[in-house]
Amino acid sequence: MTTYKEIRGTNIEAVASDPSNPVVGQVWYNTTSNTVKGLINNLGSWATANVMNTGRNNVAGVGTQTAALAFGGTASPGITNATEIWNGTNWTEVNNLQTARAALAGAGTTTSALAFGGNPPRTGKTEQYNGTNWTEVNDLNTARNSLSGAGASNTSALAFGGIVPPDNATAVTELWNGSNWTEVNDLNTARLRGAGAGIQTSALAFAGQTPSTSVFALTELWNGTNWTEVNDMNTARRELSGAGSSNTNALAISGRGKEVESWNGTNWTEVGDINNLKNDSGAAGTNTAAIAFGGESPAAGGTNSDNTEIFNAGPTTITFDVS
Repeated sequence: MTTYKEIRGTNIEAVASDPSNPVVGQVWYNTTSNTVKGLINNLGSWATANVMNTGRNNVAGVGTQTAALAFGGTASPGITNATEIWNGTNWTEVNNLQTARAALAGAGTTTSALAFGGNPPRTGKTEQYNGTNWTEVNDLNTARNSLSGAGASNTSALAFGGIVPPDNATAVTELWNGSNWTEVNDLNTARLRGAGAGIQTSALAFAGQTPSTSVFALTELWNGTNWTEVNDMNTARRELSGAGSSNTNALAISGRGKEVESWNGTNWTEVGDINNLKNDSGAAGTNTAAIAFGGESPAAGGTNSDNTEIFNAGPTTITFDVS
């Protein structure tokens, strides 16, 4: 039988504490805890966290796994302007949006965010958040809802896709410079109820639908100037949420199902399913450290959810069962 030393080129080391910088595949014996441990590459798993104060779907989200902002959405009994901030443990209500709306998009962080678009009625309204208050600024050129967004701050954002009158899908893309929206090159495929990730100069648009066609898995990459079609998702979907910090780093979450996929800049890979079936949730973070919140659960026709889940992927230390 092949031994660990023959495979890895080393014996299992006995140590008093876990190594500070192990490599994937490394195995060691911890003499303090009397356990055999190793480092594996975890494709990703979800854990339930503390719930939101206001359950809602069609909510926008920005930020990171440990510092996220949720705003707008459909709550009970109707559209809300409620804004909540996540500190890695709990959600806290903060100052509301100026205009209540759902199916909007967002960009930025918990101290520098942008909210744009949404309905009802369909709007191009844009608001900036400075960490304390929302302030109305110049509108989108094309009013729309069910659009997607990307961006690093309230002075740098991208808006793309969505629904325009009379309920058509659009490919229009607009760039925000901190003062005004400017139309730039369109998506190759008009879409609504898709998702986005990244920043103003490095974004990704994925999944969605058009009113006259079925749901699709199309993915497009934005390089700061043009959209380029790249490899499709494994599962076509709509009403999903997205997280990610560039066009080489994205997570596609749920969308009338529990499936989750991770984007590495070239291909989509199926990773661990989310625990709660939901659509139209908010999300923030990256493809290795994300948060998903709210949504409609179970999917379409369900109730507004206050559920929060945390996603982690990458190198993970495990303890072997040697019984």
